[in-house]
Amino acid sequence: MKYNGRIITFLFVFFINLLYTSYYFLRDGYIDLIEYIGYPILLPLAWWFGKQYDKAKYYSEKDPLTGIYNRRYVESAFTSIKSRLEQNGQTGAVLLLDVNDFKLVNDHLGHKSGDEYLILITNQLKRSVRKSDIVARWGGDEFLILSPDIHRKEDLDKMLERIHQNLRQLSFNDVKISASIGAALFPKQGMCLEDLLKVADKNMYHIKSQKKLRDTLG
Repeated sequence: MKYNGRIITFLFVFFINLLYTSYYFLRDGYIDLIEYIGYPILLPLAWWFGKQYDKAKYYSEKDPLTGIYNRRYVESAFTSIKSRLEQNGQTGAVLLLDVNDFKLVNDHLGHKSGDEYLILITNQLKRSVRKSDIVARWGGDEFLILSPDIHRKEDLDKMLERIHQNLRQLSFNDVKISASIGAALFPKQGMCLEDLLKVADKNMYHIKSQKKLRDTLG
């Protein structure tokens, strides 16, 4: 959680009070005791109000379970990412990830275990991406990754392999952790987030259906 709200509110109240006391000192040649008492009262209050703002902003952008970004933040962030990519003539990628067999975890181990399962996956996803990438919980057992620094298909393939490898390293109560991942490249496969998501979603479900077919055939 960032401290922007607390710092800004604290400094604002501090300087307003400083100007206020300075004015009366210049006018009257002294400062009343009550003005000094105001600092230890007003400044903690300012910090507290700033903290409420920081918390509200944090929870408006973050998923409360996993602590990563949520859908609202992604939709907002994509606009600035798109602008930067277009300005620099660069490409990017949107990855849509669906956890395989998540319903089995919820049904057989309970929703609490399901939450732990998602947190475990979240930590591996964060390890699998670069600092410039954005990992978000898209909803339920779906995750989204915005990668503005994918310049070649080879870079995308390496990222996908890295994610799969990191997930394969995990196990949860004898349940193998894996995911189906669909990707879409900007601007080749879409110029807006909605179009990119449609392509990524189509690719993801194609991969998922292939997995189910392989499992059926044994």
